[in-house]
Amino acid sequence: MKSRLKSSLERLQEMAMWLLCRTITILPYWFQYYVLQELIYFIFRYLARYRRHLIINQLCSAFPDKSFHEVELICGKYYRTLAEMVVNTLTLAGLDDKQRAERVEFDYSDGMNEIFKGQNVVVLTSHFGFWEYASFAYMRFTEHHLLVAYHPLKNRAWNNFYYRIRKMERVEPVSSKMFVRTFMNNRSGIDGHNLILGLIADQNCPPTNGCHWHRFLNHDTLFYDGGEQLALKYNMPVFYLAMEPLKRGRYRCRFVQIYDGKESVPSGEIMSRYARLLEQSIVAQPEYWMWSHNRWKFTRWEGSPLYTPQDNATQE
Repeated sequence: MKSRLKSSLERLQEMAMWLLCRTITILPYWFQYYVLQELIYFIFRYLARYRRHLIINQLCSAFPDKSFHEVELICGKYYRTLAEMVVNTLTLAGLDDKQRAERVEFDYSDGMNEIFKGQNVVVLTSHFGFWEYASFAYMRFTEHHLLVAYHPLKNRAWNNFYYRIRKMERVEPVSSKMFVRTFMNNRSGIDGHNLILGLIADQNCPPTNGCHWHRFLNHDTLFYDGGEQLALKYNMPVFYLAMEPLKRGRYRCRFVQIYDGKESVPSGEIMSRYARLLEQSIVAQPEYWMWSHNRWKFTRWEGSPLYTPQDNATQE
């Protein structure tokens, strides 16, 4: 009885969230991003002071050359970015393809289609900008099916809601635990489409023996290297997705190739190139990275090597 009641309440919660998001989607742009976003920003920054201590501490340690005043300015801008992320998420439920194309531009050379054509590809994204929009690449790469890794939420209603807004034509959200198995079962393609493996690689990766530490934003840092391992094993090209904010709720995405699927590189080099490109993006516009996550909860232990980048660094 309790189990059925809980399931019913979860379904009602999911339905309520979905209806709320559909309602917000039909509101005009100016209301979404200059009324609702500003209200959320005020709550985050001045009422809740959401994770302010963590944000300030991480900014100070990542940018030791900046004054405390400069750090506070970045923190304030970050709260506005965080409010924008909430509005972006709330509007995902009701977007059609035309609206999705208005939200994000994909900037790539004519040769990109040739690189992607006829093979599986790894795309490494990050918590910079609004990463959910990266899935809209399915509208540009029509010969591919996207497998997008995500971490399931403990709350089933919220997890179902997020799955629902992420699931699109030729876009399949896959839990991180099932991601490799799903890829292995579909290496030859899905419904005649090759695969793009979309991975958010700047997650908090727990340390293990043999893991690669990288120097990143003044810290010894771990990155999820599943994309690198798959690329090296199956000779897949790897791209870093650079996201450039244009205005509120609007972005431009640029694909930067960091591995061609053939070059002989040591384990750790692909992630090193990824880390350097991500760091460049963050240094240029620090307020667009997700500082309210605890980024450096793990410490490199004695004897664990720090990866040294190779000379033939990133392919621009």
